[in-house]
Amino acid sequence: MNYYALIYETVDDYVARRAEFRELHLRIAREVRERGELVLAGAFDDPVDRALLVFHVDDKRRVEDFARKDPYVLNGLVKKWEVRPWKVVVGQEQHASSAIPTDPAGAILRHWSARASETQLPAYLEHFSKNVLPELRRVPGYLGANVSVLHTASEAEIFVETTWRSLEAIRGFAGSDLEAAVVAPEAAALLTDFDRRVRHSQITLADRV
Repeated sequence: MNYYALIYETVDDYVARRAEFRELHLRIAREVRERGELVLAGAFDDPVDRALLVFHVDDKRRVEDFARKDPYVLNGLVKKWEVRPWKVVVGQEQHASSAIPTDPAGAILRHWSARASETQLPAYLEHFSKNVLPELRRVPGYLGANVSVLHTASEAEIFVETTWRSLEAIRGFAGSDLEAAVVAPEAAALLTDFDRRVRHSQITLADRV
């Protein structure tokens, strides 16, 4: 995970024009903040000619994607923007699991398991890292994921737990049938078997050090 600064250079009448688009801009920013990707954001004052948004993400393109869908950019309130690596020299680094609330009690765990041959296991884990995780991070209310593997004599059993803010957040990922497993055809091709249904449980007590 790396820090990136998104720098906006705003138009002269930015303050006068932003009210129309402010609510949508803040909603998009809150969604990114809930995923633990947006650390802080705000505009320079006196004069208001620039804005700074600091992200903590695994890929610079995620910051660029945010800028390209920001209504301030789309509606001409930003005349120039750029994304630059942000090096933390003084201050506390965010923990890698910062997307999960300090007190996750009440969050929902989504449990799913599958089986794969030992030879196909690396390919599935690569698929999960490169395809599944980026897709999950786009869903508002997604808080994180854990993948563990049990190696048996004949194959590997894969356990996936994703953490969500609510069942409604899961609905944004799974659709109306919350317990239906979401498995892409390319993922299914790497597995010998997998659960077609998932289980959900609510976190009632958590301890982190």
